[in-house]
Amino acid sequence: MELKNKRIAATLCLITAGAGLAFTFGPFQDHRVAAAATKKPLLVSATLSQTRDLPIEFSAHGHLVSMNQVDVRPQLTGTILGIHFKEGEDLRAGQLLFTLDASDASAQLQRSEALAAQIQAQLADARRDFSRATEMAKANFIAPSAVDTAASKVDALQAQLRAAQADIGLARVALAHTRILAPISAKAGALSVRSGSLAQTSAAAPLVTLAQLDPIGVEFSLPEQDLSPLLAARAQGPVVVTMTGPGGQVLQGQLSFINNTVNPDTGTINLKAVFPNRQQLLWPGTFAPVTVRAGFSRGAVVLPPQALLEGPSGRFVYAVGADGKVSAKPVTLLRVQQEMAVVTGLPSGERVVLEGANNLRHGMPVLVAAAAASAPVAAPPAVSPGKSSEAGK
Repeated sequence: MELKNKRIAATLCLITAGAGLAFTFGPFQDHRVAAAATKKPLLVSATLSQTRDLPIEFSAHGHLVSMNQVDVRPQLTGTILGIHFKEGEDLRAGQLLFTLDASDASAQLQRSEALAAQIQAQLADARRDFSRATEMAKANFIAPSAVDTAASKVDALQAQLRAAQADIGLARVALAHTRILAPISAKAGALSVRSGSLAQTSAAAPLVTLAQLDPIGVEFSLPEQDLSPLLAARAQGPVVVTMTGPGGQVLQGQLSFINNTVNPDTGTINLKAVFPNRQQLLWPGTFAPVTVRAGFSRGAVVLPPQALLEGPSGRFVYAVGADGKVSAKPVTLLRVQQEMAVVTGLPSGERVVLEGANNLRHGMPVLVAAAAASAPVAAPPAVSPGKSSEAGK
């Protein structure tokens, strides 16, 4: 009996608790639904997408490189007798840089010349013997075989003379290598040797490195999506590349190289541009922000960059419909140029949310601020190579 009463009491408690929860949360849920239905539209600012005729510009970060760089190394081992330039000096092609000890090379040349002279004397004597043997054979004083022997001796000495002359040539080359000349007109780097040092052909470090500074190159890379307009522009003529040099001055060069493959790991293409550098204001190895001008884009759709949002499926904008509700529209960002985002996937004249989109969702009503409801995109300033960037940045 007592157990039965306990079960009845537990059942009554559950019924009472359920009724309490229904009484408590039922009106609260209805209140949230009603509040959502009567929630005020969010206040936002909007802008209109517009079309502009813009130059196609791609910006990148590269570094300066020498267009021609040579490591000067000795061609034979010898003691350095003289260094005929200073570190950092501007050198001209053919200028004398180093003088090595020429004793061995000179002695080898003299020995080769002496040997050649000896063989030449023997050859002259052999030719005379051959001439006499020929005459005597005609008079039947000697056998024809003696003539053949004399002829063979002449042929052998001629071969020895050619070998001796080749040795003379090698000795002269070795002697010429004792005078090391500048192969190009360039600026000298740091010396790794001093007078009296032993110049070795097997040394790891070169005697000096020469780097050409005028003209100078810039190596950089661009996303593979920029390759098509870049190739189209190059087919029309030289592609202009600009760079901000020391002091802020804008320098102009030309695109000189497009790599033959796209890097599959980074999705970029390597390029090189060449710039005049007569005053040597540009230095190899330094940072170089560059802008590539790849033609002109007619009717490009532009927006302020802050109107673009990033979602799980990519970039999009909130378009404001005639009913005052927003809808998410995906767009493709081509590049940011002259403080404007150049996009595709959006028509001109579309009203999109500019500010206040953080709490928006697709289909939500908005109230567009009157001051910015019809504000157009600002007109682009004069072409400035320093204000464009790749789409991926």
